[in-house]
Amino acid sequence: MSSHLPFSSLPLDPNGPPGNAWGRFGATDQLGMLNLLTPPVVAAAAKEIVSGVRISLDWPLNRPSYPSYGRDPLIHQIKQRGGPDRVVNDDILTFNTQSSTQWDGFRHYGYLKERRYYNNITHDQIHSSEKLGIDAWASNGGIVGRGVLVDYCSWASKSSLPLALLSSTAIPFSHLQRAIADQNVSFRRGDILFIRSGFTAAYNALSPPEKLALSKRPSADFIGVEPTEELLEWLWESQFAAVAGDAPAFECSPVGGGKGKDEAQPPIVLHEWLLGGWGMPIGEMFDLEDLAEHCRECGRWSFFLSSVPLKVPGGVASPSNAVAIF
Repeated sequence: MSSHLPFSSLPLDPNGPPGNAWGRFGATDQLGMLNLLTPPVVAAAAKEIVSGVRISLDWPLNRPSYPSYGRDPLIHQIKQRGGPDRVVNDDILTFNTQSSTQWDGFRHYGYLKERRYYNNITHDQIHSSEKLGIDAWASNGGIVGRGVLVDYCSWASKSSLPLALLSSTAIPFSHLQRAIADQNVSFRRGDILFIRSGFTAAYNALSPPEKLALSKRPSADFIGVEPTEELLEWLWESQFAAVAGDAPAFECSPVGGGKGKDEAQPPIVLHEWLLGGWGMPIGEMFDLEDLAEHCRECGRWSFFLSSVPLKVPGGVASPSNAVAIF
């Protein structure tokens, strides 16, 4: 296990792109920040289980009905096996692994300029090998540990702050910090962070024509956290094993619209830094509505998380198969 290094020590590989932590867990590592989910960390997280209440965090695979970003929707076929007298069925699913609740794997997004993925894997290696496949996570037991919810949606409502969920709206880091303080949330090394914006509830409230129109927009504009250096430093110093939200891209979409401290610098892209630089999984379009309601009812915001991605060799992304246990 690598000891924590301060944000100021990045990049670890001086020949690599900005902010990279390549080599922190070894030159051939494929788990990234999931290395923080050690047996003692997971055992401590299991103490979150008290009542035994279980809450699914997956949106149905056919949501959104019409995916944005040009992705295809779920196709579900049920096929009867054998002759007409048999009562045996199979089903066949065809879907984009990033069309509903998902974990972005390390093969999904690399540094654009350098064309490098986590731990200096090249674009050619992604397409000619199974390196950085999401199956490595599944083989290691998945994303299992202590989850913590930040209910930004409820905080914004109480603070009389409007939420334009279906437009390119950035959640300021300062607002996020205020929500965390008001919610009295604390974090531990190896936690899995969840941020609720209210996106899935807003989408569910749309009519079928409105859902179709949303997918046809020339730009996929959605709410998400503001990609800034301050946010990056906080995520790194908090040492989260993974981050997730209910919004389509976690960060404000379209991805690539944020700026760092120096406006002359290129936009900060969280997908580049987290996936390509640190090996930190990004979860998107998680259904956090029932989770938030239960957290409010019981007055606690942490829980045991069990999420095991599909074991697809060389997989780019996967449905989360996630359950929160209280």
